[in-house]
Amino acid sequence: MWYELNYYSSRERSDSRSLRILDFARTKIYFMNKVGTLYVVATPIGNRDDITLRALEILKSVDLIACEDTRHTGQLLAHYEIKKPLVSYFQHSKSSKIDFIVGELKSGKDIALVTDAGTPGISDPGEELISEIRKYNVVISTPRHLAGVEKSSSEKITRQARDDIVNIVPIPGPSALTALASVSGMIEKEFYFAGFLPKKKGRQTKFREFSRLKAPIIIYESANRLERTLVDIREYLGHSTEVFIAREMTKMFEEYWGGNIEEVIADLKNHPQKGEIVLLVKCIK
Repeated sequence: MWYELNYYSSRERSDSRSLRILDFARTKIYFMNKVGTLYVVATPIGNRDDITLRALEILKSVDLIACEDTRHTGQLLAHYEIKKPLVSYFQHSKSSKIDFIVGELKSGKDIALVTDAGTPGISDPGEELISEIRKYNVVISTPRHLAGVEKSSSEKITRQARDDIVNIVPIPGPSALTALASVSGMIEKEFYFAGFLPKKKGRQTKFREFSRLKAPIIIYESANRLERTLVDIREYLGHSTEVFIAREMTKMFEEYWGGNIEEVIADLKNHPQKGEIVLLVKCIK
């Protein structure tokens, strides 16, 4: 919240002491209770030239950058000659790291949140940080007449915004999800985003859920697990399933191919089994 000082001319104030105070106010303005902004900044998924002008402007202007890997982000910043303090924030970060970032925002610092590649908060550890800030921004209070009374499922609570809200602002840009969707030619209106699949526990359950969906499915996968995932798709979704695969998007050796699940599995040996994979699955029923 910003507080402005109103100025008055000497004609409006004759008291010499008041004039001295106002003269001091003209030279120095105090901003009270200013809360910082969290900018959720999309960064390139491979080709550095894909970064937006607005993203560069924000990265240059913030006080601090929260990132998955300080070395990776440091290389991106060095490429554009940007020097900013970095704080690591990744999947297994302790809650104290979230508290630190929220504390910096509350103190008035602007922070950019970036991921190693693409848009933060989507199958990404940034989601937890954003969720915690959303919780901080809302005050939950119990009605006075219910104070001290045992809570029940029917109890009504009051939610209101805090006075010192931390703004969360998206800076859109590269995303592997939308990049794949745009070149697949397989999405008309809707799709289901599955993110990364479970490696063991819950994997079969997830594929059974997929078999009941009518919309195309987008999956993030690693190259060394691609064959296993394709075999599971054939088993649970059927031999007529269509797939589209993107490997190493926007990078030097990017590759796109697809077709019937049987054909794709048979042809897999002709494609390098390395790099990052995004997979689109369309069940033909």
